[in-house]
Amino acid sequence: MLPGMKPATRRHRSSATPVNCTRVIRPYEFDERYLQVLLSLDPNRAFKYLTIPWLHLLCRPEVEYSVFRRYLGYLRQAPNRYIRCPEQQNASPNVPYKTLVYELADRGMQLLQDRGLVPIRENPRSKRNRPNAQHRAHSYYHEIIVDLGYFAPLLFLARSNPTLRLIDFSQLLSHANVPAATRAAHDPLLVTLKRGQTRFDGTPHVIVCSGSGAPLSIGIPGIQVDRGTETFERVEAHLRNAVEYITDGHHTRLWGFDNCMIPFLFTSEARKSRAMAYLKSESGAYPFLLFKTIPDIGLLRQFPKPPDTHHLFTTPWQRVGFPDFVLSTFEEVG
Repeated sequence: MLPGMKPATRRHRSSATPVNCTRVIRPYEFDERYLQVLLSLDPNRAFKYLTIPWLHLLCRPEVEYSVFRRYLGYLRQAPNRYIRCPEQQNASPNVPYKTLVYELADRGMQLLQDRGLVPIRENPRSKRNRPNAQHRAHSYYHEIIVDLGYFAPLLFLARSNPTLRLIDFSQLLSHANVPAATRAAHDPLLVTLKRGQTRFDGTPHVIVCSGSGAPLSIGIPGIQVDRGTETFERVEAHLRNAVEYITDGHHTRLWGFDNCMIPFLFTSEARKSRAMAYLKSESGAYPFLLFKTIPDIGLLRQFPKPPDTHHLFTTPWQRVGFPDFVLSTFEEVG
């Protein structure tokens, strides 16, 4: 350090090295309130990436936001390293002024497994980011849309709207309506179709809407996100797979869904319109496929503040050959 320079008082956002003092959090003294943070960041059952505001909102600890944020810093820093920040976020726009994004680190996963809170899933041949979450892609920008653009707002909306209920993946795996073969499968998210095998983005879930009448439910085996990084032939393949998945009854055989919808999220209005035009040229009407355009969240100068993105469910989704559909009310529009 040069003469006259003051010692650092804050850790650099790209570093997990403590500044001035080290707070060691051993597994046996782990704060029970923050176990929910680790569980929320289990990419197999919940989220792969969440910002600090979303973690505070969804985990609902009875602590102030500033205290919560500081404790997350302790969980991240050495030698604790229960959570970490993905390196890819350092390449995103305006990164010095964005809230940090967290993901589960290996030590955090080990703690959950040691406590029996998540099963041990190992597949050393997997080329995916995590052997226990093979449905998760390598792309940070892709998975940010899955988590911050769809699943986090859906969970918030279900908790705040008394007419809605969400049956998430962890609940679904123990649900009586789900076939025993699916619950016992080594990889229940891998789907075998006529053209090969595929996985959807995210995890299966059920939205239950009571409204003013008897409860109705829609099963969603996953979503499909397009950021324009793949050829359009690949988008067409995703569309054909989604059509086959539902028309051949895989949603019933695998998950016991009475009915099913598959949302498609695009970051380009032109590619969304082209996808819908492709389906219209094939047969013309697909009530079970939903289409919407959203911003490329990871490339924004600031992340949307929760729960601002819940409008994804309170505004209509487009369909091919059918009126638009609102997922928060199960109503057709137009």
